[in-house]
Amino acid sequence: MTLGEKIYRLRTERGMSQEAFGDMLGVSRQSVSKWETDQSQPELDKIIAISEMFAVSTDYLLKEKQPEESAANSYYEGESGNVQTPLIIVQKPSFHYEYKSKRTLMGLPLVHVNIGLKPVRAKGVIAIGNAAQGIIAIGIAGVGVITLAPVGVGLLLAIGCVVVGGVALGSLAVGVIAMGAVCCGIFTMGAVTIGQFSYGAFALGSQIAVGDVAHGNIALGFSEATGNIYEEVRAADGSFDYQAVIAAIDANVPGYWHIFTNWMKAIIRMMVTSGRIMP
Repeated sequence: MTLGEKIYRLRTERGMSQEAFGDMLGVSRQSVSKWETDQSQPELDKIIAISEMFAVSTDYLLKEKQPEESAANSYYEGESGNVQTPLIIVQKPSFHYEYKSKRTLMGLPLVHVNIGLKPVRAKGVIAIGNAAQGIIAIGIAGVGVITLAPVGVGLLLAIGCVVVGGVALGSLAVGVIAMGAVCCGIFTMGAVTIGQFSYGAFALGSQIAVGDVAHGNIALGFSEATGNIYEEVRAADGSFDYQAVIAAIDANVPGYWHIFTNWMKAIIRMMVTSGRIMP
């Protein structure tokens, strides 16, 4: 087995991509590829670093022996000093699957799937993996334009548990538009909402807040409301003074918020016409 073959075997058994392996050694993915195909050999300091990384000897790397041969020829002395017992090395299986499409866009593969039991990264136009980075990123952790991951950042859309994005949907969501159990942003909807325009069980909105408990410049509450400019608690018949609320919004919310203002007006109108009491 050549040095390149040994490097390939050690890397893949541990679920590492060529890029991740190269990053750890401070070399490019192309250099790793050349090593593994025996087009070139790593320098001595890199060989030492590889031996330390994978807990193998430099002799194992440089001598053309099979790993089984190395294991079979390794011994330790017994307590008597004259009994030798074979040292058996057992390698635990490690799941790893990687697929990278040959077609590329701006230097990135159109599809990169990289999944393993150990930390691995997928990077492509569509990236699927433990850690995913791409225009569309799907994984345990992800960064992309559109991201679907328990922990994710999406420039346009992020869906998951803890997410940050232009539009963020999650248990804990932060975004321009955020929806979830706890959310923070400009326009927010959920259980606990904090933003300029908030609608939720507990709503804290700098401009408009609507909820069971509402706090803001203009506050509409089903059970409690605190407003700096206008506040109203639902009447006994379940109604709000719709015209007075709209007049307060038009008079006090700056015009540059008109998109979000119109959304809040629509929510309030729906509440009035449907008789809805709780968000």
